[in-house]
Amino acid sequence: MIEAKFNVDREGFTLQLDLELPGTGVTALFGQSGSGKTTTINVLSGLIKPNHGLVSINGKALFDSDKGINVATEKRGLGYVFQEGRLFPHLTVKENLLYGLKPNIDPFPSQKETIELLGLTKFLHRKPVSLSGGERQRVAIGRALLCSPQLLLMDEPLAALDAARKQELLPYISKLKDILNIPIIYVSHQIQEIMNLADTLVLLENGKVLEQGPVDKIINNPKMTPYFGENLKSSFIKCIIENNDRNTSVTKLGFDGGLITTTILNKPVGSHVRVRIRAQDIAVSIEQPQDISIANIFEVKIKTIEPSEEGFVDLSLIVKNTIFWARLTKTSVTTLKLTPGGVVYALFKSTAIEVLGH
Repeated sequence: MIEAKFNVDREGFTLQLDLELPGTGVTALFGQSGSGKTTTINVLSGLIKPNHGLVSINGKALFDSDKGINVATEKRGLGYVFQEGRLFPHLTVKENLLYGLKPNIDPFPSQKETIELLGLTKFLHRKPVSLSGGERQRVAIGRALLCSPQLLLMDEPLAALDAARKQELLPYISKLKDILNIPIIYVSHQIQEIMNLADTLVLLENGKVLEQGPVDKIINNPKMTPYFGENLKSSFIKCIIENNDRNTSVTKLGFDGGLITTTILNKPVGSHVRVRIRAQDIAVSIEQPQDISIANIFEVKIKTIEPSEEGFVDLSLIVKNTIFWARLTKTSVTTLKLTPGGVVYALFKSTAIEVLGH
């Protein structure tokens, strides 16, 4: 577990945190520019000294103002991936990777495993100047891993990349969660990255924690919608792969409300995945549909009906402990006589399901 309870003044800006973060998985720090994301991880790394407070990992204090503890950055056992990689231009890829190795410590993953995991084998003898932005970031991640960190900090590692390079790098970062048994703190102001990678979300605004908790709970919270963008309102659901049918090219995803049918996924049964279904891709019926091609039909209860874009409203539909969001026209709501507490059927196609972090 990570404890981060401190305050720090930065050029007219005060950051005040009181956080207890999980000891594994990805915790995302999310917020607009100037909210305190980078300052937070720079305090964790020791690059910035707080005015007062405590920073500890698994009970070991890295900073404690009351006890006069302030462990130097290089002795904190952290890996740090910056926005632009910061590779040594005069060294080869292999030499950059080895720079992070600690003597007499076998890294996990090993050097060979790290190189294979990040797809760097064919680049080892090249210089950073000959690599693409995404390739340079993969080298930076590898260097951070090979220093055997107890905590991995990633400060908007995709920010300097174009859309194609971002999509190239996301799967590599996603794989780290399945391999590393250490916490990863990931800074971003892009909600798409957060939905793909994060397990826990800390929403920052003006130097304070606005909300923190499991990423799906926060993103599905209607009160938080303005911070993520109204048009991004979606059903965000954690699932487990129950069945892969190669004959029909269909995968069944289990969640607490039943089974979701989607196109075949190249992941083994038992794998945990998360899916996103846009509100505008979910339809509603007051009767259970028959003889219809749509594969996903769930009996749900209308929890709320909220104003949305002009001419539209958003319905939160609950099944067990899961919320589906559906965006309908005001005319449809009136015609179907939909009201909170009513029972209806939510429908969506398999092709409307976006599998995140896959």
